[in-house]
Amino acid sequence: MVIIMNNNFNIGKRIHELRLEHGLSQEQLALQSEITPTYLGQIERNLKNPTVHIVEKICSSMNVSLADFFSPATEIKEIDLLSKQILSQITNRTDDEKKIILNIIKQIFQLYDFTK
Repeated sequence: MVIIMNNNFNIGKRIHELRLEHGLSQEQLALQSEITPTYLGQIERNLKNPTVHIVEKICSSMNVSLADFFSPATEIKEIDLLSKQILSQITNRTDDEKKIILNIIKQIFQLYDFTK
């Protein structure tokens, strides 16, 4: 069994998603978090990196724990041995190579019905 952790966590995107889920405008969330709307907008667009203290304030104003805030980054998936072998073949490839591989896989699935 292998555990994969997603290291591509986007703080700004996560704050934006949570803000919308809570039905808050940037101004409302900024006011509740005691930061400026401009600063919140910059965080959401990944132009500024907030401190842990600021993230705590933002989370607190939406009643979201830090654990819940970061849970998408630590989402754990179990994969079988064969999937691990496939993954190990592409892990160290460039993004361009991965895109080519993905396109090839998609074409294979289109050409061959694996449900037989």
